[in-house]
Amino acid sequence: MIRQPLDSDLPALIGLWQEAFGDSEEEAAFYFRQRHQHQNMLVWQEGKQLAGMLSMLPLLLQSHAKSYRARYIFAVATARSHRGQGISTRLLEAAHQAIEKEGGMASVLVPAEPSLFDYYAKRGYHTAFMIDQLEINGEDLLGQDVQGQAMPCSAFEYAALRDKAFANSSLYARWDEAALRYISQGVTAAGGAMLRLEFEGLSAAAVLEPRANLLRVVELVCAPEVWHRALALIHQEYGAQRYQLRLPQGSLGPGRPFGMIRWLADKPDLAAGSPPYLAFAKD
Repeated sequence: MIRQPLDSDLPALIGLWQEAFGDSEEEAAFYFRQRHQHQNMLVWQEGKQLAGMLSMLPLLLQSHAKSYRARYIFAVATARSHRGQGISTRLLEAAHQAIEKEGGMASVLVPAEPSLFDYYAKRGYHTAFMIDQLEINGEDLLGQDVQGQAMPCSAFEYAALRDKAFANSSLYARWDEAALRYISQGVTAAGGAMLRLEFEGLSAAAVLEPRANLLRVVELVCAPEVWHRALALIHQEYGAQRYQLRLPQGSLGPGRPFGMIRWLADKPDLAAGSPPYLAFAKD
C-alpha cells in the first residue's frame, strides 16, 4: 500500500534511511527534523512494515522569465528484505501521478550512481543536467594572491546571488530560501559553510562540505572566467590540502551526466541560453 507517512512512522523511516544510505542515526534524524514534511513523501507499507520511501521536494524550473512547477525526487529507498519487487518503480509512478494532479510539469532527480541512469531512463527520464568537476591540490592555489573576503552568507542572500548568476540558463533548477537554509544548516553542522565571496570588485558565493580527505565545493556561484580566483580565496581562508570543485557545464569542458528530468506534460519551448543547471544532491 502506498500512502503518506505519519508521525508514528518516523523511527522506521530513520532506520530505513540508515540502511539505504549508510548515514548515522543523527544524520538521518537531521533530515526528518529539518527538511521533511509528510506531504512531500510517499511510503510503501507491506503488512506492518514500512518497506519503501520516496521524497518529492518542491522545485521551480526557470527558463528566463518563464517558470514551471516541478518536484525533485530524493531519498528513494527500499528495505533490503523487499528489494527486487518493484517497490521503487511503483512509488515513482505514484509520485508522477501526484505531481501531475497538483499541476506540476516535471520530475527531476540525480541518480546516486552511474548504473541508475539506465534504470531511470527506462522509466521515462532523460539526462538534462551536466556538471564539470575536478579535484585540485591546495598547494596549486598558493601562487594566486587574491585580495578579498570570504564571509558567512544567509540563505536569503545566497538565493539572490545564485538566481542572478543563473538567470540566463536555458533551464535553471531554482531552490527556494527554505531549501537553501536546510543546505546551509547541514554543511555548517558538518564543519562546512555557506559563503559570500567579495574580491576584485566581484561578488560570488559558495557552499563548502568537508569530506574525509578533501573539501568539496558543492557549488561555486561566479562568472566562469574567475572560478580559479574564487577558489584561491577560499583556500586562503580554509587551507585544505585538496578540493573537489563542481562547476556549471562549459566551465571546464563538456561535463559529465548529473541530473535527469521527466516531463509530465508537453515539454515547453525553452528559451536559448547557457546550459541547464542543477545543483545540490545526495550523491
